[in-house]
Amino acid sequence: MSLQTPPQPMVQLRNVHKSYHQLQVLKGVDLECEAGQTVCVIGPSGSGKSTLLRCINHLEVPNAGVITVDGEVIGYEEKNERLVARGPKDIDRQRRMVGMVFQRFNLFPHLTALENVALTPRLVMKLSRKEANELAEEQLSRVGMLARKDAYARQLSGGQQQRVAIARTLAMKPKVILFDEPTSALDPELVGEVLNVMKELASDGMTMIVVTHEMQFARECASKVIFMDDGRVVEQGTPDEIFGAPRHERTRAFISRVAQETAGA
Repeated sequence: MSLQTPPQPMVQLRNVHKSYHQLQVLKGVDLECEAGQTVCVIGPSGSGKSTLLRCINHLEVPNAGVITVDGEVIGYEEKNERLVARGPKDIDRQRRMVGMVFQRFNLFPHLTALENVALTPRLVMKLSRKEANELAEEQLSRVGMLARKDAYARQLSGGQQQRVAIARTLAMKPKVILFDEPTSALDPELVGEVLNVMKELASDGMTMIVVTHEMQFARECASKVIFMDDGRVVEQGTPDEIFGAPRHERTRAFISRVAQETAGA
């Protein structure tokens, strides 16, 4: 009987450190995300969650550790049995594997929703205008925004703008999408429409790593929940394990405080 090698995680971090001068933000983070999983990262402000995402996308360069996406070391390549920095073009290619949705939508105000989504496929993927527009319409439909394709950002609500931003990310056909608090800049009544899109993506098998304060979304959609504090992964497990029976005192305190804040809202 042949032994099969277990599949490699889509995203893997091994002992990742990141400092800004004397400030240590990430202190030896290990994390794995399998293809098709939704990993939710929770924790107090300042725990390093956003920096973690930016390191995966190489928007920030770790001081130590290794990050791989689909088996490729991000930002580095092996030469003569050592890792050396990749060139800018190769890093840009790697970034296309890793989509990112930020807190702020960053849509171009002078472009319509359709043009915002079609722009990068035209410039980076070298699609024709017709091909890029067809791709943009497909992704706008996926997030429920096709009817507003000719609207400019100022004509859209915050939730609609964020959905267009998600469509823009999807248009690049990434292997994984990173979400950095995608609902934190929205009015409360607009949060649901963005979370519903993310739930659909999760059910479709999109690989996602989501930094979020939306605990109900993490409970319902996460394959795995990571609790971070002070630059470290304190605890990780299924939603039932983290929310129902956390093992670490810091996790219990955080979950309890969030529950109290939610009840008092």
